[in-house]
Amino acid sequence: MAYKNILILTNGYIGEKLLFYLKKKKLTPFIAAAESDTLRKKNTGDILSFSNDFQIYEVNGEDYSKSKDILPNADLIICVDWKKDYFKDNMPSCPVYYMQPSLLPKYRGYGAISEQFMRGVIYSGITIYEYNGMIDCGDIIYQQEIKIEDYYKVSDFMDILAEITAEFILKIYNGEKFNKVSQQEEYAFYLPKIRKNSRKIDFNASAVSVYNFIRAYTYPFGYAVFYYKGEEYKIVDASLESWSGLEGRPGEIVAVNDYGITAACGEGSILIKEVEYNGNIMKSLMINIFDGEILI
Repeated sequence: MAYKNILILTNGYIGEKLLFYLKKKKLTPFIAAAESDTLRKKNTGDILSFSNDFQIYEVNGEDYSKSKDILPNADLIICVDWKKDYFKDNMPSCPVYYMQPSLLPKYRGYGAISEQFMRGVIYSGITIYEYNGMIDCGDIIYQQEIKIEDYYKVSDFMDILAEITAEFILKIYNGEKFNKVSQQEEYAFYLPKIRKNSRKIDFNASAVSVYNFIRAYTYPFGYAVFYYKGEEYKIVDASLESWSGLEGRPGEIVAVNDYGITAACGEGSILIKEVEYNGNIMKSLMINIFDGEILI
């Protein structure tokens, strides 16, 4: 079946990038984004900047039953970075597909991107599945592996997700058929809810773990944080300086140079290049920190 009236429900950084790629491919599905007072998260992307390119509907982002009367008729709905139980009380008459940033059935639930970066996952992917009333459990419509390079930040991965999703939508418009595949439940697991304080860096961990943790919370997420003299700093950019060896006490500044400040970890060290402090992004050197001082 060739779907012609496609409705995309989307928000966030991925949603903004998705519209960029859809525009590039000259595709014009209907678009719905959550109203500002019902958004699930702050980093919503600039969806409305594409108002001249798409017909965009601002809807209640929590419950489909509160939005269905203002949405256009569609023969397929695709949800990208959208509330997973949006249709729990009221299902539309057309099929509903969801995009999950993982190779389902692995990494079900919210937070899959950050979690995979923190765990150092190398081979991740994208899954488009048909919603069946249970979160991330429906039959797989489309799946593609994505290699997460060790220099990727989350935005790099999200850019790829958006581009692949746009390519999938193009295939749908062109009438390409996909075979549904049941998920292998024996490999399934859900992610725990991310706690508020989970962005604080533990310098007792290895440098590899600390580096993966930092890039898991780079833009457009809230940044990993450390504290120095009672002040909070968010890491905007960092790199792995050395992956092994004991270079100092965890959190100790072991070098300061033109590239930034080097902090020892439980094993190895990381180079902190840029930080955000009080809403301003600056080079880490501007903290006026010296060898031997401790970050916590």
